[in-house]
Amino acid sequence: MGRKSSTKQVSKKTGGRENNKFVQQKRKELAVLVDKLLKLTSIFQATNNAAKNWEHHLEIEGILKEVRNIEAPVHAIRQGSRQANIDKYLHWLKENGAQFEGVDISEFEGYDLGLKATKEFKEGSLILTVPSKVMMTEKDAKESPLSAFISVDPLLQNMPNITLALYLLLEKNNPDSFWRSYIDVLPEKYSTILYFTSEELAEIRPSPVFESSLKLYRSIARQYAYFYNKIHTLDLPVLKDLQDIFTYDNYRWAVSTVMTRQNNIQLADCDVTAFIPLWDMCNHEHGKITTDFNKELSRGECYALRDFKQGEQVFIFYGARSNADLFLHNGFVYPNNQYDSLSLALGISASDPQRETKLALLSKLGLAGVTHYSLYKGDSPISAELLAFIRIFNMNPDQITKWMGVGVPGDLVSEPGTSSMVETDIDRRAYSFLLTRCKLIKSAYKLGDAPDTIPKQKVRLLKVCENEVLDSAIKYLESALEKPSAGEMKP
Repeated sequence: MGRKSSTKQVSKKTGGRENNKFVQQKRKELAVLVDKLLKLTSIFQATNNAAKNWEHHLEIEGILKEVRNIEAPVHAIRQGSRQANIDKYLHWLKENGAQFEGVDISEFEGYDLGLKATKEFKEGSLILTVPSKVMMTEKDAKESPLSAFISVDPLLQNMPNITLALYLLLEKNNPDSFWRSYIDVLPEKYSTILYFTSEELAEIRPSPVFESSLKLYRSIARQYAYFYNKIHTLDLPVLKDLQDIFTYDNYRWAVSTVMTRQNNIQLADCDVTAFIPLWDMCNHEHGKITTDFNKELSRGECYALRDFKQGEQVFIFYGARSNADLFLHNGFVYPNNQYDSLSLALGISASDPQRETKLALLSKLGLAGVTHYSLYKGDSPISAELLAFIRIFNMNPDQITKWMGVGVPGDLVSEPGTSSMVETDIDRRAYSFLLTRCKLIKSAYKLGDAPDTIPKQKVRLLKVCENEVLDSAIKYLESALEKPSAGEMKP
C-alpha cells in the first residue's frame, strides 16, 4: 500500500509540473495573440473602402478564435438555468424591499423571459418599485476593491459602462455576492452583434449598421486586449482576482449585459449607470416613458404605459430610438417603429472645386465635422441637418458667395417654402440629388431567401424596416418635385 501511495504521489507531482508547464505555455501563446490583437485594433483607421474594413474584421475575428480556443477550457464562469433560479431571485427582491404584486416572470415566444401581469393594470397605475439598495451601479464599483484600478486607469474613469462591466465580472465570480440572485437570472449569452458569426455579420450589408457593427466589434476586441494586458501587468490585489476570469467570452458577456440592461439614474448626489433588477425584465413596446427614479423614496418606479389585462406581457418604452440603435445595442428590431431612421454617409468630395467654401458654410452651421445625416420615417423624413447639407452641396458658386455673406445662415435649415431667402432652384436640385441617392441605396438591398438563423432573421427585419424609411422618403421627395416651382405653371 505504501509503495502504491508513493507512486501515486510522484505521479501527482509530475502531473502538476506538466500541467503548470502547459498553462505557462498557453499563457505565453495568449500574450502574443493579445499583443497582436491590440496592435491590429489600435492602429487601423476605418476607411470608406468596405472591402478593407471587412478584411480587417476577419483578421480580428481570426485572432479572437485562437484566443477563445486557449481560454475556453479553463476560464468559463458557469451558472445554472435562468428559470431554475427565478424563485430564489423573486424571494431576494421581496426580502430587500422590492414591491411587485400582480406581476411574475414568465417566458414569452420571441422574447425569452419577460414580465407577466397576474392581475389587471390600468394605464398610469404603479406596477412595481425597486429600491436603490438592490441596484448594481458604477458607484458600487467605485466603493469596491475595483476602485484601486479605477483610480489609475483613464478608460475606467471616463467610461462608467465599462467600469460596470468589470465589476459585474468580479461579482459573478463571487459566491457571496449580494447580487448573486440577480446575476443567476441573467442570460448566458445575448443576441447582440458580438455573438454573430462572420456570415451573419456579412448579411447586414448594405445597411449603414454594417459599418457600425464592425466598429463596435473592433472596439470590444480592443478593450479586451487593453484590459488583459493591464490585468496581467499591474500589481493590484483586485487584478489578481480578475486574472483567471478575464477572458474574451466573459468580457463579451459582461459588456453585452451592460449594453442591453443599463439605465442612467439620478441618485441623491449624482447621475450613475446602473442595473435595475426586475425593471430590466420588461421588454420594449412603443408608447411613453413610464419609469422614473423617486429620489425621496430612493427607488425606481414603473407605471403602466397602457391597460394590461391579466395574463398579458407587461411592456415599457425604451425611448425614442431607431432600429439601428436597438439592433446594435439591444439585439432586437422593433417593427412599425415611429422613431426609426436611416443614417446616410455624405460629404463634400475632395475634387469639388467649391469644397473649401462649402465646408466653411457647413462650419457656420456647426456641421463641418458631420459625416452622417439622418433620414426619418414618416411625413417629414429629412432632418434639418440633412436639409442644410443637400442645399449647400447643390449650390452654384454665386449662391455659395451669397450665403457666405450671411452671418449665421439659419434659413438653410428651414423647411422649403418657409424662407424667402432660400432659392427654389436650390431646393429642387437638392431634392433631386437626395431622391437619386435614396433610390440607389434602395436598389442595393437584397432580402434573399428565408433566413436560417435567428441573427439572420433579425438582420432581415432590420432591412425591411430600413426599406420602409427609404420608401417613405422617396415618396415624399417625388411628391415635392412634382409640385411646380414659383413662377412655373404645372402642365
